Amino acid sequence: MTSPCKEVLADGVEIWLGDCRDVLPLIGRVDAAVTDPPYGVGLTAKTSFWDTKDGDARQASVLYEDDPDTIAALILDVIPKLLKMSTRALIFSGHRMLWNYPPSASMGSALVMGASGRDPWGFGCNNPILFYGKDPWLAAGKGSRPNSFSDSANNPDKFDHPCPKPLRWMEWAINRASMAAESILDPFMGSGTTGVACVNLGRKFIGIEREPKYYDIARRRIDDALRQPRMNFDPPIQMKQEALAL
Repeated sequence: MTSPCKEVLADGVEIWLGDCRDVLPLIGRVDAAVTDPPYGVGLTAKTSFWDTKDGDARQASVLYEDDPDTIAALILDVIPKLLKMSTRALIFSGHRMLWNYPPSASMGSALVMGASGRDPWGFGCNNPILFYGKDPWLAAGKGSRPNSFSDSANNPDKFDHPCPKPLRWMEWAINRASMAAESILDPFMGSGTTGVACVNLGRKFIGIEREPKYYDIARRRIDDALRQPRMNFDPPIQMKQEALAL
């Protein structure tokens, strides 16, 4: 892996190509971390979540193994650092690695009764969500909101990525974990859905992705979102933070 490099796509929207363990020390504090780390379920270059009878088999990572031991070590290294640099966090943890995460302030779920995947006990219908820090809506005196949501199906837009989250899921997560114009960090950017949600909802965004193929997909999607008219809020405010010139 070469040294990390950064692109600024717009005021308050920056993306990094590199390993998040190398990039996080170069980033200042953020208001919230919203992310969907690897689940340790064996998505490698030889297997895919999207293997189907129709032949939709797209490759996962070619830079690391998505096995439980590798991902447990990644979580142990990255997540405590992430929590120290963010005021709060919302993390889609997956089931297999759930107990490897630091104790959370609260736990929610994305419930998909249409069954979102295979499970040792049938069909996996819920996706765990871990919350860290204080609820921004309660802290702002704006009342209580649910920490879970339901969806009819887990049908994300199909990109060349093994397991992208649906945009509507990440828009819910951004709205739940942050207020307007706050800064969001996703150290496992993948195909860029968190970044698209941030652009759509008027948040500042920092994304990190180590796989060049997925980075390119994320860059294109976020750039496309930035080109769309946004009428309900001001454009993202320019971020004021220092970063090393690489």
